[in-house]
Amino acid sequence: MRYKAIVSYDGTAYQGWQKQPDKNSVQAKIETALSRLCRQSVKITGAGRTDKGVHAFGQVFHFDTDKEFKDITKSINSQLPEDIRIVSCKPVSDEFHSRYDAKWKHYSYIINTGKFNPIQRNYAYQLGIDLDEEKMQEAAKALVGTHDFSSFNATRKDEIEDQVRTIYKIEVKRRGSLVTVDYYGDGFLRYMIRMMTGALIEAGKGKITAEDIQNIMGKMDKTACNYNVPACGLYLIEISYTNF
Repeated sequence: MRYKAIVSYDGTAYQGWQKQPDKNSVQAKIETALSRLCRQSVKITGAGRTDKGVHAFGQVFHFDTDKEFKDITKSINSQLPEDIRIVSCKPVSDEFHSRYDAKWKHYSYIINTGKFNPIQRNYAYQLGIDLDEEKMQEAAKALVGTHDFSSFNATRKDEIEDQVRTIYKIEVKRRGSLVTVDYYGDGFLRYMIRMMTGALIEAGKGKITAEDIQNIMGKMDKTACNYNVPACGLYLIEISYTNF
């Protein structure tokens, strides 16, 4: 039987989602919990990877097991640390694939433009510089649409040759000293959101414009974009399996 699960986690203590030898990962914690429950080795397949320090409200994964559960969500959570929680876990078709069936993803990046907040340091980028969110929103127009994002990610071409992605919408919002940038797209490459956010921050400072971002993108060169931001402000909000 195949199960689809949605998981929320605080990424602070982990080296990312993906299981790695001798490193603490979210995937490894979940596989250990499931293997204990099912009394057999269980491997999970995630809809995507998140880097070290990145958080999630709606990461999705699937797994197969012959064991039947009365309340599988509660059972898995009883075996997990408090910084990882299964939101839901339900049986699905054996043809369902958490990664390949995904239609779009929603990420948020949070920036604190006010004074350094030590309580918030693992959950928002402590920029400490005021930003013009209207300039950021205007600059974001250059990123929306279907483009080759080779200049705005760190994924090698020999790893993933096709680096064309579609961003459906970018929203920049302010709440007090916090500026949040929301991204909706069909897929994102390594550091792509963090690099785009870095560029939008420069636009918010008045240092670059949408035209500058277009020029960077047009170069399709891994050395073209020098902007990046820390992982702590990034959240995977939702993965959807219906059209945007």
